[in-house]
Amino acid sequence: MKANLHIFIRNVILTGFSLLLFKLVVSGQILNFVSPKMLPYFYFALVSLIVLCYVQFSRGTEEDQDIHCDCNHEHSYSKSYIKSLLLYSVFVLPVLTGFLFADHTLGSSIAAKKSVAFSSQSNETNNAMNVDKEKGITEENASPEAASGIITPKEMYPKRFKEMKESQTINLTDENYISSIYILGDNPSLFLDKQISMIGFVYRDTVLDEERLLIGRFGVSCCVADAGINGLMVEGQNIHQFETDTWVKLSGVLTETQFKEWTLPLVSITSVERIEQPEQAYVYDRIDYENLQY
Repeated sequence: MKANLHIFIRNVILTGFSLLLFKLVVSGQILNFVSPKMLPYFYFALVSLIVLCYVQFSRGTEEDQDIHCDCNHEHSYSKSYIKSLLLYSVFVLPVLTGFLFADHTLGSSIAAKKSVAFSSQSNETNNAMNVDKEKGITEENASPEAASGIITPKEMYPKRFKEMKESQTINLTDENYISSIYILGDNPSLFLDKQISMIGFVYRDTVLDEERLLIGRFGVSCCVADAGINGLMVEGQNIHQFETDTWVKLSGVLTETQFKEWTLPLVSITSVERIEQPEQAYVYDRIDYENLQY
């Protein structure tokens, strides 16, 4: 394989990565992979790739490269088509899969392999916890009040806690989804008999009673690799008509239930309807750093 062909292929690969990042950013599909707080790094990567594309296109022929390099040693490319094909396929395949499957989102099959966050029991809060790996359910060793040095959801999200405490209706939105789940799970007795509305997908877990299931969404801290399902247990006569992974919008009344050794919030459904998967399927943790109490 000639040097000019190698340079051309590398130009195409760099252009492909640049166009892929540009497409993900413009379409908003980048949020299927990373949290919004990571976007500045992707903007930097996009600009860097554009610069590298310009440099690669300006290199010209092998002879031009030798003149400008002036590093006193030989630059050579593999002449084997098979070796070159294997090498460049490592870079081409991620570009192709990125264009073809950028709109894919996680579902219950992945949720079954991860822990379920009913409250502030996530890695980000540094809570002491035990994980039942076989059943995928997370539980705390001690309450936040008893565990020294642990920041509770009330302290992490003081503004949202005040809103939920004073309101008779709790509405879970994209912006407050994770904070609301953590606050409810931390002390469900504070919100008994309040109305709640939320959307999420249906997830069934064998550790739950047959008449109950989980309605939740995947929460992302930094990237999709650390995504975990955040949700609430629900019960009601009509909920079991919906298949697993079906997205629903529901309203209900907050109660509480005993699950193993801890008390968790439970939604008694008053109305539920099927909806299409929202354009932004994931939710992201937004800690109120300005008002953080510790």
